[in-house]
Amino acid sequence: MWRSAMAERIGKCTRFGNCSKADTGAAITIPDGADALCPECGRELLVSDQGAGRARPIGGVIALAVMALLVLGALGFGAMKLLGGKPAPTDTPVTPTPAEPADLAAPPPPPAARVEPGSPEPAPAAPADEGMVRVADFWIDKTEVSIAAFKAWAPGYKTPKGFTNDMPVVDVTWEDARRFAESGGKRLCKEGEWLFALGQVRDPSAANLSGDTMDRPRPVSDERDRNSHGLLNMVGNVSEWVDSGSDEAAFAGGYWYWNKADHAAADLKRVNRLGTRQNYQHYIGFRTCRDAGPASP
Repeated sequence: MWRSAMAERIGKCTRFGNCSKADTGAAITIPDGADALCPECGRELLVSDQGAGRARPIGGVIALAVMALLVLGALGFGAMKLLGGKPAPTDTPVTPTPAEPADLAAPPPPPAARVEPGSPEPAPAAPADEGMVRVADFWIDKTEVSIAAFKAWAPGYKTPKGFTNDMPVVDVTWEDARRFAESGGKRLCKEGEWLFALGQVRDPSAANLSGDTMDRPRPVSDERDRNSHGLLNMVGNVSEWVDSGSDEAAFAGGYWYWNKADHAAADLKRVNRLGTRQNYQHYIGFRTCRDAGPASP
């Protein structure tokens, strides 16, 4: 610091925006020996020596630098106020970022079918290719399973001598029949279902019950043995595996060389047991069943 001996001290306030003397740039004379303070706001003044003809910095060059910074700050503050407190825009263009498209909402599921309490559920109709008939609360094959149908599932099956592909399959075990049925989403008929579908056997003369071992089964589509449900060859042709609900293999119905002298007509409605499910006979075939319901044909 340095001072001229006869210098007169003049100061200026730097509290811009909060003091009228600072905002107007008024020169403030500082009495000799007094503190260099603004008489309005009390802030320390920036002092210069006018009597010596040169500046008398307080704090030297540092004080002038501070004053310059304050002036620049005040100018920036004023610009901020004019722009509503936001920084002035730059000349650099800004490319807006496109908004991400919102995920499309999945369409609502269709309303479930409504079944009023107590209203009967309509019985679905069987497709023609299923070849099944609804009896009471179950579906049953209209015909016995043919050799052709079984060979399509088990190509290794050996057709019995003298048989053709349109005849009922025989020489298959109860387990073979069960697995074939389940492969098509069906099952073996329960013995009660099979007997119910058989109906009354009043005149078995139309059935294939020749009693002669030299004869053969009829084709599964033969219409001569049709019962009141529209089922073919339930009485004769071949006996059929059924599900007895036990570990025993069971079968029901007559077969083409049924010995009429040894069997009464009532025997046609009897369920027979064969013991193990691994046995097979030349006169036993099968047909399949399925529960009736919304998911059934």
